[in-house]
Amino acid sequence: MLGKMALVGLVLLSMWWGGCGSGSEADGDVVARIDEKEITLEALRQFRAEATASYRDPEEGLKAWRFYLQTMIDMELLLAEAREQQLDQAMEFSRKLEDERRKKLVDLYTSRTIVKEVDRTVDGMRENFAESKWNKMLRLAHIRTESEAEAEKAMRDLEQGKPFEGVARERSVVPTTAERGGVLEPWYGRGNLEEMGLTLEIGEQLFALEIGAFSQPFPVGDYYEIFKVLSEGPAPDHYRASFLRGSYWKEFRVQWDKMVDRLQDQLEPRVDGDVVKVLVERMAGAGRGGMLLSPEDQEVALVRFKGGQVTVMDFAETYNAYWFIRSVSFDSSGISEFIHRDLLPRTLVYQAALQEGLDQDSTIVAWLTAKEESLLLEALRETQVVQRVEVEDAAVKAYYDDNPQLFMQMEEFQVTEILVATRAEAEKLVQRVRGGEDMEQLAAGHTIRSDAEGGHYHMHNHPSERRVFGALYDSVAVAQIGALNGPVKLDAGYSVFKVLERIPAHPTPFAQAASRAKWWVQKQQEKALFDALFVRLREKYAAQIVVFEERLNALAAE
Repeated sequence: MLGKMALVGLVLLSMWWGGCGSGSEADGDVVARIDEKEITLEALRQFRAEATASYRDPEEGLKAWRFYLQTMIDMELLLAEAREQQLDQAMEFSRKLEDERRKKLVDLYTSRTIVKEVDRTVDGMRENFAESKWNKMLRLAHIRTESEAEAEKAMRDLEQGKPFEGVARERSVVPTTAERGGVLEPWYGRGNLEEMGLTLEIGEQLFALEIGAFSQPFPVGDYYEIFKVLSEGPAPDHYRASFLRGSYWKEFRVQWDKMVDRLQDQLEPRVDGDVVKVLVERMAGAGRGGMLLSPEDQEVALVRFKGGQVTVMDFAETYNAYWFIRSVSFDSSGISEFIHRDLLPRTLVYQAALQEGLDQDSTIVAWLTAKEESLLLEALRETQVVQRVEVEDAAVKAYYDDNPQLFMQMEEFQVTEILVATRAEAEKLVQRVRGGEDMEQLAAGHTIRSDAEGGHYHMHNHPSERRVFGALYDSVAVAQIGALNGPVKLDAGYSVFKVLERIPAHPTPFAQAASRAKWWVQKQQEKALFDALFVRLREKYAAQIVVFEERLNALAAE
């Protein structure tokens, strides 16, 4: 029970801090007191309500109220212990808290400054959905050639009036589509162009074509492609959401840049070129992702602006967070670019937030208090639990041997399938496969299931996969190995399939399961250490804990 209390309490930390206080206007509403900290009846009610919105009550009646009250008390004990150990005085703790404070203030200033404008712009874009062409899908045919010269020959044929279908049959290097005049089975929309191997630039030109028109040759991978628009159809509903989401972030970027430019004009940041030269030396000496800085170096001002400065240490922390995803050259121009692209924008926004007094906002103050307590609990867990775990190889092997049910590989089916829209199409494909045509090649040209390469995939006896595949899974589970099955009616169309192999459930070899077994052993040890910690803290602080039983009983009787 102690371990469960600890876990529940940690998960639900953020839910209740506002209901506790150092004093109570109505003492009769206090259900527990830990030193000077009070837990009110309202706080306890709120805690349980928010907990049960995501978690089932572990107990009933009075036992349930005791469970949640004890969890809240345990939180206070953890915080008291963390402060007694002066974890809140550690440099790493202060840095994390300041980072969180900066992020919150930047987000708040941004929200108040540009988000409303972004929202207004995107609201206007809703009316332009149709004009963006995101509202339609294209049915295409293509001619694929292996060289630009061959593509130009195909273009000359088309320009001379030869039918697209005939040129595709003669010159396209894709047999499965060439035989049907170049017709591509999938529909192409603005939301799946990249999935289909086309760039957005190509898409822009395709969506500008009239029905019946053909494109110029495009380089696509190692080939050249000529496309013809056969017909148009409506796009799926989720394309609208994708369009608006993309529009939002595009406009956000525009407004963010305008905001940063405005703040640069107001705060007038000045980069110290001499300090940049020192940074070049330090970075060159340390190599990629490193920096040789003395304590004196860290406090040197790299950038000065009205109301503040950016130190070399600030630069180093930002650089360490970004260097692995940014290409930063070890010269003055590269470092200057990094400063203006990655360091200054959020620094200036943060400074603007301070100048407007957003750090004094009551919601920010309350949020920061909760964040400080959350970080304290993380620090205590790290020192009292995580760092004390010692997992031995023998314990891992023993856990693997004692719990074989945790390391079983599920029953697996290897399947080749062709999913098409109509029964007539499916029946034609059945005849073609029985006539000797390669099923994987047919799948590559006909299936509308986008996540199965060549129609081939693995299906596992897992509840989530059974839900996804539905009737197909039921058919696969009873099918004979190697036999052609279908058409099977599915929500998405009609399926024709073969089960190539059925692999029964079997234990995962220890070599493959060792890391998972180690994780389980580690979690068991962490739970034991957590439980022991709570026992110790309850004994240590017992004299400071007062529970008003009559009020708890009255609450349970409501």
